[in-house]
Amino acid sequence: MKITLQEISKTFGGNDIFSNFSLDVDCGVRLCLCGPNGTGKSTLLRLLAGVEAPDGGRVILPKNCRLGYVEQELSGETLDTPLLTYVLDVLHDWSEFWTQWEQAIDHNDRTTLTLLMARQTELETTYGYNPEHRAKTVLSGLGFAEAKWQYPLGSLSGGWRERAKLARVLTAGADVLLLDEPTNHLDMEAVEWLESFLLNFTGCLVFVAHDRQFMDMVGTHVLYLGLSHPVFRKSSYTNFLALQEEYAMQREREARALQDEINRKMAFVERFRAKASKARQAGSHQKMAKKLEKEMEGLRPEAKRRELTFIWPQAPHSERVVLAAADMAFHFQDGKQLWPPLTFTLYRGARVALVGSNGSGKSTLLKLLAGKLERCGGNIVTASQMRLGYYTQHQMETLRPENTVLTEIRRLSDPRSTEEELMSVLGLFLLGQEYLDRQTHTLSGGEKSRLVLASLFLKRCNALLLDEPTNHLDLESREALVSALQKFAGTLLMVAHDRWLLSQVGVEVWEMGMGGLTPHAGFAEYDMARSMRRAGTQDNFDKSGTPTIRAALTDKKPHAPLSRDEQKRLKRLQADKRNALHKELKPLQRRYAALEENLSRVLAEQEQVESLLANPEIYADHSRATFLLAQFKHSRSAGESLLEEMAALEARIAAIKAAEADV
Repeated sequence: MKITLQEISKTFGGNDIFSNFSLDVDCGVRLCLCGPNGTGKSTLLRLLAGVEAPDGGRVILPKNCRLGYVEQELSGETLDTPLLTYVLDVLHDWSEFWTQWEQAIDHNDRTTLTLLMARQTELETTYGYNPEHRAKTVLSGLGFAEAKWQYPLGSLSGGWRERAKLARVLTAGADVLLLDEPTNHLDMEAVEWLESFLLNFTGCLVFVAHDRQFMDMVGTHVLYLGLSHPVFRKSSYTNFLALQEEYAMQREREARALQDEINRKMAFVERFRAKASKARQAGSHQKMAKKLEKEMEGLRPEAKRRELTFIWPQAPHSERVVLAAADMAFHFQDGKQLWPPLTFTLYRGARVALVGSNGSGKSTLLKLLAGKLERCGGNIVTASQMRLGYYTQHQMETLRPENTVLTEIRRLSDPRSTEEELMSVLGLFLLGQEYLDRQTHTLSGGEKSRLVLASLFLKRCNALLLDEPTNHLDLESREALVSALQKFAGTLLMVAHDRWLLSQVGVEVWEMGMGGLTPHAGFAEYDMARSMRRAGTQDNFDKSGTPTIRAALTDKKPHAPLSRDEQKRLKRLQADKRNALHKELKPLQRRYAALEENLSRVLAEQEQVESLLANPEIYADHSRATFLLAQFKHSRSAGESLLEEMAALEARIAAIKAAEADV
């Protein structure tokens, strides 16, 4: 089974998104569509789903294949449907089958029973033995508490409705699964559950995502859009970037060699074209130069992947203690309390990420610190020089709808901001020249969110409270945001579920739960704590669990000591894991060394051929030049294959070494 795109063309707004593009996606392939916004990723998904038709060419799906695609809108009638009923509606109704079964038994109809047994096998193969159990498993994995299963969809927030639509598609099962930003609105645990689900998916998966770690974990192939032509590679996204960089350097070397050869031939032509004895040879050189110029067309520099940069405007210096909370308490009007009174201190330059399951109170805490909610007890003290910037997606209502984007960014930013700074930040958040004169009420929800975030970066704040800042940002903008936060010299407290962001910004992690705040030295430690909890190795730990784990791993005196048997079991598990990783690592390292040796040989051969081709006398020998050019192309192709395999091995070796370091 496979998906076939046969010379498809699609134009949007006068721009050719696809032109005579062909591709086969085989069963078992998990294809990651990536590239800047507006390059056709979601359009391609709609073409595959049959929601849109190509302007030319064909999309060919296997006959009778089950297609999974998340619907865009929910009807008013659907909003009254209970969540579990909505998810189960996509499954086959077994009631009719069992009615027929009971009737056949009552009438002792063996012929019908034989047919129904075959039908049962077919249904179980397609929908599973217990489809209701499957639906409940998917709902739990995506973070729906059992108490919410009977809630009507209309009572859920927009983010939870998106989860419900995803749950319905995953429960239905599919041969071809098309997912557009499936990690949006999911917390970390739900994203990891989805990763596990998709890694076990055996059909064709085509997905769009901006979560870099999710892309690397799930994708087996990459289709990158936005360059001069779509680029398809068997690779993870991170390896794809490395390969593209290496290919670009290789193309540049080849282009230089060809240009040098063209220059030599044209110099020969200019020197000898007037001599009768050399006229024929000069004409031959000119023809070869034209042939090489055509070859140069294919080596023109590829448009580079967009890289965005940003420099922070100078902010005022603050005191050492930026913010301190003492016994800060909060409960809702119905008396519901998310956590006990909190006491903590944020020092100048601190970088803290608040993590925890949805509904644990992370955004509520940020609202309290930003003064958007009133605390029910305790105190909050802030530095006199603190200049606070607070970002949440719900701040879109602060925008004035009739103002243009440029007017709003000027109004919301520090008045000392220069035009260069304004343009730089607007570009960072994908609001370039074409947006400047647009009124804000014409912007999409994502564009409004990006405008608010852009204005925050220009307020010259020395303390930031950010609530899910990467939502609605494409991959390049997320990378630019990471770079900006790495350079931010002030104090940062953010709520984030993006694991790549957390691992790159170098934050301390505060885990929020019923017991309050549990600190972790960094994202790696927090990730290890979660892994151990999932593995069930902390049955007798304290309520939060983490301090005891950290003590056990660092050989410090634990807050609640492990028993001798538990310590032995933990050490044995760690030793077994280290041994298994070591056994897995050795053959990969040997294979990598062999590939490295082969690559050195191929590059040496390529260099030798290049030097021979650079010799005018050898190049004048047409048969030998043809042979050397073929040899050069062969060695170039061999080098590409070796680099591709080495990049994949590098990723596997790095992953194993990282796992070893965490044990």
